[in-house]
Amino acid sequence: MQFQVRFSMFVWLLAAMTFAVSIGIPRGFNVTTLLIFLCSLGVPFLKPINHRIDKQDKILIWTFFIFSVSFMAFALCDSFAARGLDKPSRFLLVIPVIFLLLRSKGPQEWLWYGVTIGALLAFGLALYERVLMGFARADGGQVAIMFGDTGMMLGMLSMAAAIFFFAQKRFSWMIIALAAGFAGVGTSILSGSRGGWIAVPMVGLFLFWECRDLLGKKRLYSVFSVALICIVAAVAIPQTGIQKRVGEAVSNIEHYLAGSQTTTSVGLRFDMWKAAINMFESAPIFGVGESQMQPIKRELAAEGMINEHAVPFNHAHNDYLQALSTRGIIGFILLMAMYLVPLKLFLSKLRQYKDNWRIRSYAIAGALIPMCYMDFGLTQAMFMHNIGVIMFAFPIAFFWAALRWAEREELAKLELKN
Repeated sequence: MQFQVRFSMFVWLLAAMTFAVSIGIPRGFNVTTLLIFLCSLGVPFLKPINHRIDKQDKILIWTFFIFSVSFMAFALCDSFAARGLDKPSRFLLVIPVIFLLLRSKGPQEWLWYGVTIGALLAFGLALYERVLMGFARADGGQVAIMFGDTGMMLGMLSMAAAIFFFAQKRFSWMIIALAAGFAGVGTSILSGSRGGWIAVPMVGLFLFWECRDLLGKKRLYSVFSVALICIVAAVAIPQTGIQKRVGEAVSNIEHYLAGSQTTTSVGLRFDMWKAAINMFESAPIFGVGESQMQPIKRELAAEGMINEHAVPFNHAHNDYLQALSTRGIIGFILLMAMYLVPLKLFLSKLRQYKDNWRIRSYAIAGALIPMCYMDFGLTQAMFMHNIGVIMFAFPIAFFWAALRWAEREELAKLELKN
């Protein structure tokens, strides 16, 4: 029994460390997620618990399973290449991790320390690269967009951590978590990843709305005012690079529409989107397959429909168009299910527990993950990158298991009272 207690603590430590080392230590997430998957192989040997896997657990597990298997089926039908199985397999490998966490009672609140440390480390690395190394964009050894978007998500999760600590009246950690929230946003700014910036108002409004009863009107207005001042200051200060990056985007769009310059970042992305729409129109049900993307783009470039510099890119820089072009309507439906099913599960817990802020905090954090990805996916194909898959699937598993344990503990308290 003592071994299982220590093993459970180790498992939750690995979950927290996944956030802590995710991008602050380049590719650190690979090590922790591999270790926690290896731990999940020991699930059959763990002592059974009284709580069974319920309907909602099964819905989440089946969503991961169906998305993974269908994604792999598309890859095999497309080119029979084993490399196409790599990223979708991560959604399959997270399933035993869900079973492991649902069987391992441990300090779930360590997740909050993990996201807070992760956001602060990421910001430290971003500052080092921009200020000391002189990088034009911080990237943490990743694609700059993936680094910035993951940093943004860590920042948003740190805001959920601040909510948890505030509800628990642990104000010192609340202040640290708030600082980490701004650090995560700062990481995104230093990476120059414009697409992730849209998450700030979208997720911010969600957080304000869900916390309106906890904070009260006066605190809510105060927090909103401070957040608004910080956003305005970040935009107004030239050193942040926001003005420059937004100005570049506007200029890129103007040049693209005028046809005078189409090789800019935005111009090439528009051409990739144009090509993806063309592919979807030619094969709307099942898509053209990833192996056909570049050959088709070469044809479109030869016909003058897109710039030849858009051909080498192996995805559409948009998750929705990537799914539609390579896997058709079927793939698009599966992608939306992967976003919306976990989101709906977490939101249902928010409706169910209106006053229990321990459970609500985990539900808010879990909901933030698909919300962020739905935003990031507008300008980047997140699931075409290893970090994009892992930092979506595993965090959802972590927060879902933490929420379920918080529910079990609440139920145990009620049974004791009765």
